[in-house]
Amino acid sequence: MNIKRYGIDAPFALLIYTAFGVGLVLHAYVNRLNYPIGIEMTLGIILLLGALLFLHTTAQGKYRLFDEAIRHLNLTPDSQVLDLGCGRGALLTKIAQQLGPAGKVTGLDLWLSRDQSHNKITVTQKNVDDLGLTNRVNLVTGDMTKLDFPDASFDVVTSSFAIHNIKNEQARINAVKEAIRVLKPGGHIMIIDTGRNINEYGQAFRDAGLQITQSMSLGFNGWWATPLIDSYVVAGNKPTNKTAK
Repeated sequence: MNIKRYGIDAPFALLIYTAFGVGLVLHAYVNRLNYPIGIEMTLGIILLLGALLFLHTTAQGKYRLFDEAIRHLNLTPDSQVLDLGCGRGALLTKIAQQLGPAGKVTGLDLWLSRDQSHNKITVTQKNVDDLGLTNRVNLVTGDMTKLDFPDASFDVVTSSFAIHNIKNEQARINAVKEAIRVLKPGGHIMIIDTGRNINEYGQAFRDAGLQITQSMSLGFNGWWATPLIDSYVVAGNKPTNKTAK
């Protein structure tokens, strides 16, 4: 059900793991009498196991991470939330389900299918409508490095598995700075991501004067094909004093 509604993250990566794994195993089997196939067969099996682990994370694991994340967001029925890189709405809809009639989640994305299969604003809107969350969600197309929102617009800002898709380091930092800019004093920001950017995000938080409340790896449910490609959370609170950066 999760894949049917919310798609597959980085579908081309999963395809590559699967195709190369199957190819190596089949090639080794066909040539088993011609030369030693141990290394070839082992590599193929490793790639296929990686594909299965990737599939677990995109179909089940990350949703368990989201369930845990929701408990740390300090949402209230009237919270105004921004979800950056919302994709087909997996985290966005979980947040919206926690809000009351006065609450609202704004989901922002560039809707690129290379980041998530069949990633379109119309698909996300259908998911929102099907779950009866239409009045609690607003979807917009936008660049997270240049947010078109006033300062201090949101009580909570989230982003899940999105910012790492920005390949330029300065642009990633700009995205974090923009997220902090639109966060209200006293508000909470949470970034769940993969890649090697946990220290980069943490430094951006510290430079802005945020109090970091979480900074850690998320374990097995966040492994993308291998423990070397893990997931992590960086979260913090924006200070209320006027002297904060």
